[in-house]
Amino acid sequence: MIVEANQKMWKFDLSTMNESIQYTEYYGSQEGGYDWHMDCGIEIQNQRKISVTVQLSDSNEYEGGDLQFNIGKEMTAPSQKGAAILFPSFYLHRVTPVTSGIRKSFVLWVGGEPYR
Repeated sequence: MIVEANQKMWKFDLSTMNESIQYTEYYGSQEGGYDWHMDCGIEIQNQRKISVTVQLSDSNEYEGGDLQFNIGKEMTAPSQKGAAILFPSFYLHRVTPVTSGIRKSFVLWVGGEPYR
């Protein structure tokens, strides 16, 4: 999926997956979420190029917990179990607070040499 999406949409120079897959749980009892951010920064600048989130919970198992993007307008990603969301790591995104239940996901990053 990653190779196909990259060839069709971004054409990034990809060569690495240096980081382990991250398993994440957001709990409604803790209003778990993640504020607006990008997946690239000073320490990892130009390494992470594509971020992938795989939804492990069914959307009826929790409330809130929307994966949202702000790319000129705010958009919400699909939340059905098994959905794989691929996006450039420099997209501004967040997970809104979970208000009940547990939201589970895998997150991984694919990278390469610095942008040209």
